[in-house]
Amino acid sequence: MPEIALTPNSNILITGVTGLIGGEILRCLLDREHQGQIWPLIRATTESPIHRLGVRFARSQDTREIPATVHAVNGDIQKPVWGMSATDAKTIRDTVDVIVHNAADTSFVAHRNTSDTNVKSVRQLIDFAKSCRRNPLVVYMGTASNVGDISGCSVTEEDGCRAENRHYNEYTYSKAIAENLLRESGLPLLTLRPSIVLSADLADETFARQILWCAPLTRVFRALPLNPDARLDLVDVGFVAAMSVRLMEHTNRTYDCYHLSAGKKYAITLGEFGTLINLQYGRRPLKLISPAAWTPADEEKYVRTGVQRRVFRSLHHYLPFLNMDVTYENDRLRQDVGFEDAIPQPVVNYINKLLDIIPTKAAMKEAAVP
Repeated sequence: MPEIALTPNSNILITGVTGLIGGEILRCLLDREHQGQIWPLIRATTESPIHRLGVRFARSQDTREIPATVHAVNGDIQKPVWGMSATDAKTIRDTVDVIVHNAADTSFVAHRNTSDTNVKSVRQLIDFAKSCRRNPLVVYMGTASNVGDISGCSVTEEDGCRAENRHYNEYTYSKAIAENLLRESGLPLLTLRPSIVLSADLADETFARQILWCAPLTRVFRALPLNPDARLDLVDVGFVAAMSVRLMEHTNRTYDCYHLSAGKKYAITLGEFGTLINLQYGRRPLKLISPAAWTPADEEKYVRTGVQRRVFRSLHHYLPFLNMDVTYENDRLRQDVGFEDAIPQPVVNYINKLLDIIPTKAAMKEAAVP
């Protein structure tokens, strides 16, 4: 089928730019001196959208002046027409070529209804994109983990997006539902599914602790129910942003869905990751016990203090996810962007810098609201 590709003159509507991935994709576009109009959709708070965009750039130590081609638009992805004013909506409807939807609620907490953001926003996206004059390409930032409850395997793109599977949390389930809605819409679609994304090379404490908050808190334990042989598919955000833009620009994409992942070759095991943490904190080795072998007696022995019980309760949201032992195949990505380019940074290159900027008190605060 004919491909809609990003060009230097494409007009782009992009969400999620105050977050980790969306912000880096926007910066990547500007690094390429993009000439078309870019409308970052940002919800106004007590601060204006353009101010919030500047604050996000500062979190990446990016002090550049926002170019005149970037017009921050006030909006809300849960509302019809994404909450845009009539004037903004008309301008964008008439001229937009590419819509990049990064915004998502990534919380793993059990009782939170993440579908309010992740599914409702996609329903509004479909309605808006269908009203646009140029039939824009929709680029959807999904997640490789939308496959649900599986273990001990390497997942291909065709294996993924299984809303019918059991899911450990509302986040991965809602992302599967949303992706299926887009596929059924008939819109021109490019789906990107990153694995676990770390904020490598960004000296921002909040971004670092969103994923790694539990790492400094492992110091309160002598053992945890973690399978040392379980693989973690970790990628750096710079890799995700660069690969996303490369795929958008590709004029002859072979597929409409790609994993942005480390894959079998570059994944790291929990045991290897634990060693890096032990070295970082100079602590005695944390004993990793396979969940199948973890007993009530182990929990009584190793989870005894009030702090341990508090952290352990928060970890319960994540332990099944960490123990999945799943990697995500990236042959499609390597085929279309080049084998040498489709390689994320080794975790060992940046993990110490990220852990250095996560204070224990901040990690405890994050543990209270996973």
